[in-house]
Amino acid sequence: LTGFPEKIHKNTAYVNKMFNSSLEVAKFEGASIKTVSGIRGQVKKASGGNGAFRATFEDRIKMSDIVFLRAFHTIPIKKFYNPITSLLSVTAMRSIADIRRAKNLAVPNKADSHYKPITRETKRFNPLKIPQSLQAELPFKSKPKIVKTKTNAKSRAVVMSKHDKRVANLIGQINLLGKDKSKKQRVKVMKQKEEYTKKRAAEEAEADARRKKKRKTFFRIEGQNQRAPRD
Repeated sequence: LTGFPEKIHKNTAYVNKMFNSSLEVAKFEGASIKTVSGIRGQVKKASGGNGAFRATFEDRIKMSDIVFLRAFHTIPIKKFYNPITSLLSVTAMRSIADIRRAKNLAVPNKADSHYKPITRETKRFNPLKIPQSLQAELPFKSKPKIVKTKTNAKSRAVVMSKHDKRVANLIGQINLLGKDKSKKQRVKVMKQKEEYTKKRAAEEAEADARRKKKRKTFFRIEGQNQRAPRD
């Protein structure tokens, strides 16, 4: 079933041309409806006697939206059978293609049945607005944050006077000297680190050699003491 909005007030809309009477609306109260753009809603109550009704939606819809209601219902089919004992006494029903082929009829070509490209405008939904009273009760992480966008100052054209140009040149030269000094300082620190690393490696190697020599001497003396005869 399809209908069209008649009046729209925030998230509420009055839809008509879906039902023919208020009795039909009463039978579908509480039914789920949906727009072509994907906004879900619900049938609330009849409005007038011509089948119009009031419905609420998740978001504000537009007058160009089409509201539809899925009214499919499962109908159980009775199970029966008619046994056929012999195919000689049965005349099978011919299909439409067989009849057209026998009578040499062409397939009807209706212009309304041809597929046409569907063009739909992109829907632009309104941003979510939270009342100030509700925002005050929300925790900080759930409150909407106002992020200020940074403007690109480099893209602005700045007209400087002669004094400003001299000041800018002087500041640029000072910054250049500071960068050069920082670079030299970093090179010096890196060189000192390399020298210190090499010195520490040499000291560690010398200490390892001393420990090995001391251990070797200790075990040699212990071996000699074990081999010596005891009184």
